[in-house]
Amino acid sequence: PDRPVRLLQGGRTVLETRARRGERHDTVPSIAGLLTTLSDGRKALRLSLDAPGGGTPVYYDLSVREIVSRPTLTPLDRGIAVERWYETLDTRRPITSVAEGQVVRVRLRITCPEERQMVILDDPLPAGLEAVDLSLRTISPFPAGAFEEGSEGDGDDLFGESLTSAWAFGSWDSGMWSAFDHREIRDDRVVYFARQLWRGTYAATYLARATTAGRFTMAPAHAEEMYNPGVHGRSGGGAFTITPAGQ
Repeated sequence: PDRPVRLLQGGRTVLETRARRGERHDTVPSIAGLLTTLSDGRKALRLSLDAPGGGTPVYYDLSVREIVSRPTLTPLDRGIAVERWYETLDTRRPITSVAEGQVVRVRLRITCPEERQMVILDDPLPAGLEAVDLSLRTISPFPAGAFEEGSEGDGDDLFGESLTSAWAFGSWDSGMWSAFDHREIRDDRVVYFARQLWRGTYAATYLARATTAGRFTMAPAHAEEMYNPGVHGRSGGGAFTITPAGQ
């Protein structure tokens, strides 16, 4: 039934609205002043709901969107751990600098402590790099093993039920199984999607070419459950340098 509802932070009224049959969406433009600091230094948003009058329960969900004022380059694990690094093709040595025109291998690794569903892994590229789409060539110009995708860990961790049921998900490429069902190569990023990830660690790899000299921001790779974005994580970030060819 139609009844008043108040959203409170301590004794402060944040929002007054009415609960009605069906869905209702209300927005608070800012949560400035609503965050409290926990004993370990983390910030927390603690709210309570007051719906006087009794009767039918009021059900609600709360989504918080943040827009950072400066680049956030530190890792974060909120149910999915994400790692990302660049390395050379020959020595597989991690690098943060490469010469213009060279090709680097981008390595991604995500770890799920519990089973996750509908996971998207979004890896933005530094502006001077461009992902290489090997599907546009019938013969790869790169040596065998230049890129590998797959999973890491023991079978019990990766496949909670059985190997057969696990292979119903994911995809096959060049005879290798990947936990990711789909991959999109875009101008500024590479995006992976997985319908199902069991407890364990999963890897993805692609190649990128250094096209423009300069010093660029290496934004973190981000992973989340699409329909439960509170379960998410990001890798670290930093700077990536591309030196002019021949220098």
